[in-house]
Amino acid sequence: MLIMGNYLAGLGFQEILIGGLGILAVGFILKKLFKLAISIAVVIVLVYYGLPVLQTVMTK
Repeated sequence: MLIMGNYLAGLGFQEILIGGLGILAVGFILKKLFKLAISIAVVIVLVYYGLPVLQTVMTK
């Protein structure tokens, strides 16, 4: 903890602010990518299980 404290003490306010904004930006992007991955997974599941059902209904 002492090493981290010394490191932060050597930084100015602007560097700490930019670092914090960078961490927030990365978190925001990862959150969006996670939502996109879940949406793609839902679409794949619907197509995988929905198409055979539609085909059997259409042929009858």
